[in-house]
Amino acid sequence: MSIDVKAAREDTRGTGHVTHLNNAGSSLAPHPVMDTVVGHLRREEEIGGYEAAAEAEERIASVYSSLARLIGATPGEVAVLESGSTAWAAVVSRLPLTGRRILLGRTEYWHNVLVLRQLARRDGLELVVLDDDAHGQVDVKHLQCELDRGGAGMVALTHVPMGGAQVQPAAEVGRACRAAGVPFVLDACQSVGQLPLDVETLGCDVLVGTGRKFLRGPRGTAFVHVRRELLDRLEPALHDRHRSAGGTDKIEARALESWETNVAGRLGLGRAVDYALTLGLEPIRGRVTTLAEALRARLAAVPAVRVHDRGLRRGGIVTFSVDGRTAEQVKNQLSRQTINVSTVALPPSAAPLVLDPAPEQQTVAVRASVHYYNTEDDLDRLITALP
Repeated sequence: MSIDVKAAREDTRGTGHVTHLNNAGSSLAPHPVMDTVVGHLRREEEIGGYEAAAEAEERIASVYSSLARLIGATPGEVAVLESGSTAWAAVVSRLPLTGRRILLGRTEYWHNVLVLRQLARRDGLELVVLDDDAHGQVDVKHLQCELDRGGAGMVALTHVPMGGAQVQPAAEVGRACRAAGVPFVLDACQSVGQLPLDVETLGCDVLVGTGRKFLRGPRGTAFVHVRRELLDRLEPALHDRHRSAGGTDKIEARALESWETNVAGRLGLGRAVDYALTLGLEPIRGRVTTLAEALRARLAAVPAVRVHDRGLRRGGIVTFSVDGRTAEQVKNQLSRQTINVSTVALPPSAAPLVLDPAPEQQTVAVRASVHYYNTEDDLDRLITALP
C-alpha cells in the first residue's frame, strides 16, 4: 500500500499556495478536517453551543475510539486536552512516585523539564539526565544502570526531539522500565502522525500527542493516554465525572479534562485521526522517511550547507545550516518565496535546564520537516531558493 500523493494534495488546499516544510510546527490540514471544524462552528452559530454539542454526542465519543485505535489503547484510557504541554503536565504532576529519582533523556522537551524541575524542588526529587549514545540517541545501557541502582520513580523521554531527526529507541526503554516496575512517560508530539504507535509495544504508561503537527489536526488540540492501572492512582484524586462505559467505578482518563472545551477542535482532531488511519501509518512512515532522506541528500550536495541530523532511525525533521547566513535569515528568505520552514536551537539538550551550568554552545539551525503530501518538486524548490 502506498500513498496517493495526488489525492492527498487535492485534499490539502494549502499546497496550491505554499511549499509547506514546517510540519513539525503545524501541518497543512486536509480539507475534510477543516470542514469538520467549520461545520460544527456553523452549527453552534445556528442552534447554540451546548445544543450543538448534544447533537454531536456520538461523534464526540467516537473521537476517543479513533485515538484509541491510533495508539493501541482503550477509549477510557484517553483524554483530549488543549495542548501537549498541558496534557503532559496534567498527568506527570499527579503521578504517584515510589522512588525519588526521575530519569530523563538529554533531548527532553524544555517545557517538560521545567515541570520536572518544579516537582523536584517541591518534593525533594533528584533529576538524572541520561547519556546519549554515539548516534545521538538515549543510551539504553546507561538507563539500565540507573534503573539497577534503584530509587527511580519515573522515566521521561521525548520520542522524536523537536530539533532532531533521531527516533528514540522507545520500545527498548519501555521494556527496561516495565522490568524495573518504573512508570515510563513518552512525549510523542513529534512522532504521532508520522510513525505507527502502539502503547503496548512501546511499553509506555503515559503517552502524549498533539493534533497540529504530523497528525494534521487543528491547533489547540492534544491527547494523553494513561494506562488503566495508573488511572486510579493519580494524585490528587481525579474528579469522578467520567466513569467507565461498563458502569464500574473505574475512573476514565477523561476526568483530566475541563468541562468547557473546544468541541469543534475536538471533532476536527477525530477526523484527522481517521484520515491518517485510512491512509495507514506504515505507508505514511515510509513516504515521510523517503522524502526526508532525499532532502538530506540534496542539502548535503550543496557546498555551503551543513546537515546536522543524527540517529540510527530518522524521521521527517531535517536540520541544516547555510554558511554566511543565520537560520533566521534563511527562513525569511525562503518565506518570501512562499516556502515555509522554521528555526531551532541545536543541540536540543535538557542538561542546562536540569543542572544549571553555563549555557551550552548552541547552533540555531533551519528546520525543514516534510510530510507525505510534499513532493520531490517541493524539495527542489527549497534547494533552488537557498541563499
